[in-house]
Amino acid sequence: MRYIHITFLTILLFNGLTIFSQGEANNWYFGKNAGVSFNTTPPTVLTDGQINTLEGCTTISDATGALLFYTDGIRVWDRFNTIMPNGINLKGDPSSTSSALIVPQPNTPNIYIIFTVDEPHHDNADNDPSTVDGDGINDGFMYSVVDMSLNGGAGDIVAGQKNIPLITYDTSDPLQSAYKCSEKITAVKSDDCDSFWVITHFVDTFYAFKVEQTGVNANPVTSKIGVTVPLSGYRRNALGYIKASTEGNKLAVAHFGFATVTAGNGPGKVVLYDFDNITGAVSNEIELYNGDSPYGIEFSQSGQRLYSAIGIGNEGIGQSFLLQFDLTLPDIDIPASGTRILNENGVNFSSFFEGALQLAPDGKIYRTQYEDFATDTGDYLGIIENPEEIAANVIYVEKGLLVNSDGRRGVRLGLPPFIQSIFAQTIDIINSGDSNNANLSLCEGETFRLSYQNIPGATYTWFVDNTPISTTSNFLDITATANYRLEVDLNDGSCPLVGVANATFTEIPPSIPVTLIQCDLYQVIGDNLALFDLNLATDQITGGNNQFSVRFFIDLPSAQAGTPALTNITSFENNQNNQLVYARVTDNNNTNCFSITTIELQVNATSANDVELRACDDDGIEDGITVFNLLEADPLILQGITTAGLTLTYYQNIDDAQFNVNPITSYSNTTPNTQGDDIIYAKVEESNGNCFAIASVALFVNPTPEIEEIGAYFLCQNQTNIEIDTGILPNSGLTNFTFLWSTGETTQSIFVDQAGTYMVEITDTSTQCSNTRTVEVTGSSIPTITSVDINDASNNNTITVNVQGIGSYEYAIEINGVLSTYQDEATFNNVPPGFHVVYVRDKNGCLPEVTRDIAVIGFPDFFSPNGDGFHESWNVDGISSQMLSDSLIYIFDRYGKLIKQLRAGTPGWDGTYNGKLMPSSQYWYRVELQTGRVLTGSFSLIR
Repeated sequence: MRYIHITFLTILLFNGLTIFSQGEANNWYFGKNAGVSFNTTPPTVLTDGQINTLEGCTTISDATGALLFYTDGIRVWDRFNTIMPNGINLKGDPSSTSSALIVPQPNTPNIYIIFTVDEPHHDNADNDPSTVDGDGINDGFMYSVVDMSLNGGAGDIVAGQKNIPLITYDTSDPLQSAYKCSEKITAVKSDDCDSFWVITHFVDTFYAFKVEQTGVNANPVTSKIGVTVPLSGYRRNALGYIKASTEGNKLAVAHFGFATVTAGNGPGKVVLYDFDNITGAVSNEIELYNGDSPYGIEFSQSGQRLYSAIGIGNEGIGQSFLLQFDLTLPDIDIPASGTRILNENGVNFSSFFEGALQLAPDGKIYRTQYEDFATDTGDYLGIIENPEEIAANVIYVEKGLLVNSDGRRGVRLGLPPFIQSIFAQTIDIINSGDSNNANLSLCEGETFRLSYQNIPGATYTWFVDNTPISTTSNFLDITATANYRLEVDLNDGSCPLVGVANATFTEIPPSIPVTLIQCDLYQVIGDNLALFDLNLATDQITGGNNQFSVRFFIDLPSAQAGTPALTNITSFENNQNNQLVYARVTDNNNTNCFSITTIELQVNATSANDVELRACDDDGIEDGITVFNLLEADPLILQGITTAGLTLTYYQNIDDAQFNVNPITSYSNTTPNTQGDDIIYAKVEESNGNCFAIASVALFVNPTPEIEEIGAYFLCQNQTNIEIDTGILPNSGLTNFTFLWSTGETTQSIFVDQAGTYMVEITDTSTQCSNTRTVEVTGSSIPTITSVDINDASNNNTITVNVQGIGSYEYAIEINGVLSTYQDEATFNNVPPGFHVVYVRDKNGCLPEVTRDIAVIGFPDFFSPNGDGFHESWNVDGISSQMLSDSLIYIFDRYGKLIKQLRAGTPGWDGTYNGKLMPSSQYWYRVELQTGRVLTGSFSLIR
């Protein structure tokens, strides 16, 4: 068999050959809206897929890896993820293992053929209309033709060339005619380099259809060989993949089961065959494995290793394992080489279902990792990293690629099949040692040489973006982004050797020098050292383009080497003014593309004076708290500074000042009577904003003079004037103050001769804090007693003193030589009979006080003239020769006889009449007072 190297581009007509590159298989869409792109290294997860299938799917791209279309065997989506106008109702089935496969029509630009494989369901083969699946028909093996020139270049299925049936069964066998096909399909390049074989297997026969420039040859090459898969066990027996080796010389089949009961389960087989890709014949069956539930199957890129994903047990639901066979061994020894592959945890079985296996453009084999039908869970693709190695050295990562990157998609059982020849090893024109990696990252401005060995007699043809160019040498110097392909025709009848390079030239970031300016505020002011945040230069260097990243270095050699990078970039301390540090600016798309620029670190010094700001506690509440007008500190802070255009802003703390937040213009101290305990910070900035200084403003609260703020004085009518003073407390020290009276006088005290309000401002000469005292001078006078109202000769004798004057007066009464307490009321109650003195004085201090003698009339209720010295006579109290001296007193017996007549001031009645003792009895009196009042009553004489 000739060694075929092919690459997959859109179909060209060139020298009669159909040439392809691995780019055709660069995009995969599968499962639940899942997708992977191999246009990058490593592959990238795709999130725009519309497909939703349990198993069957397939995709095709152009040679550069640009998506063309994809399908689940029923619907066809174009490169815009939109269903083609005629791309519906194809006869595949999402539950068919390989529901579709796409093959380009050789040497026919824009034409592609979609082969579809229906699920051969037992419910559609039992002639029972009550039990159907899908469209109710087992549609079998069909094809449809896509023309990429239709639908504005997005492609569409050609009218009249849709769902064309192909016979893959014995038409004479009714049961085969009822099922029509299995779920298996693969394709490989023909030995003539100008056609393809599309291959399937049904029951006991292989059907190989040739696809040529004229289209699909409907007459297959059939090979009846080996095992017979019982139709009695369909549909389950139909499951499992078929794959061709990349060289097209081998076929491998995973038969899921050989059950003999409809829809039943039975142990399956893994079978290997030789394939003649000249004739399409299949031969030499080798049974590699018998048992469990084989499903996925795949060759390594070289064809030296074969892998199968096998479900444990006959049902194939639950645990599974991965088996490798060594095809370099003699045929007889290959089955025994079957070895379970260990995963990254050293375990040779998996909790994932068996799933599909698919060789990828990067030479690795990918495996679906479906966890559970009930929850429809599958997040990862497993990766066989080095499938060419023997089993013991294979690196298999079960959770190799997270496909469900956003929680909205998932891996299921199937992966898209491709023409297996796509994955044949290509020649390495990049000369990287890895022909599977065609992605070449370069930098703008550099030249890279693509080349292959110079073979005598060979013809070299170069293509740029699929267009041939005139260069015919074995090398090509490239300077621009493009897809480059070299075809080497050995002119010996073999297929051309093909090498591909997807070159991307990445922009070298611009080299923009930057200057960072910092203030000389760090540690010692004036030492030209400061802390710099180098990140502040990033946007200036990159122009805000987040495609670029920046690292910083202490010197040019380090920046060129890329190590060691500075780590303290947010607080980098310079070692001298105008120091240079170096920035390495890298394009994130290709870290080899970088430029180096400089950052000059300038230290500027801006001056500001630390000051003290004093304020008087003159807000009316002497609590040691006051409001400072911080703007009053402006001239002090800037004193002696000649820099023009400075702005001054105040902050409560240094952090606010540093970050220009929460500016203030006034402040109330929090420490009562602070003496520098409260500190405010003033930020002095230059007009360009590049540099600043921060000064401290220590706050001092000065008390106002301690005085009696309100004074009250009285000016008596009999006074010429009075002296009023400033009310300074004795310990204040008179030498520290100045005074200013509302009269204009400046002495500590003044004399005033009129009532009124007087004010004096007292200023502490050391602090210039002032306080104001208000003095009220009120007129007053001594009282004048105008009359005394006496209500006597009763059980409650009262007197009321009536006065005149402008003062405020208080009253007292002297009874029997005892002076009562002064009272505000002018009336006295329960005054005993007798002679008393009332006193009236000015409460405001006007002297003298005034008095008046008064007499309160009273009558004793009895007397007892018995010589014991008590109550020996009876007389009227409150009259005398000095008081009411003209009053007369008459005493009568009970019969009205006048017994005695007395005059005021004379001794009282002794109880005799004409020298005789009067008997004990009740006697009556009549008193005619000098005032004209007449008082009568009685009293008792007791013997």
